[in-house]
Amino acid sequence: MTRTSEPTHPLVSLIAAIAILPSVGCEVLDLADFPCPTGGTTLTYQNFGQGFFSANCDHCHSAQSGNREGAPDAYAFDSLAQILEHTERIFARSAGPNDSMPIGPDDPPREERDKLAEWLACGAP
Repeated sequence: MTRTSEPTHPLVSLIAAIAILPSVGCEVLDLADFPCPTGGTTLTYQNFGQGFFSANCDHCHSAQSGNREGAPDAYAFDSLAQILEHTERIFARSAGPNDSMPIGPDDPPREERDKLAEWLACGAP
């Protein structure tokens, strides 16, 4: 008996492709691999972090967002305290060369992602 298969939904194919990325050479830089500069950082929540999250993350990762686009409720970044709870995850998804978040055409440029990496590596002051 021959079994025919239904076409795979495009989203299922995308998820499967993302799941195998690390095995095909895409390396994610961890927060532990990125030291705070020797002299520290001039970046603070007030002069960098708050604006970065407002512009790039809060559309989906704010408790006040009307449409979180499927972002889990546990990942709300409305305050510095909430960001500090998830610094390693944020770094792995959005800082430095890590660019899987945010999803969309208006991603922050690498320069901004490098600032995020520095800010998080220095403890997100």
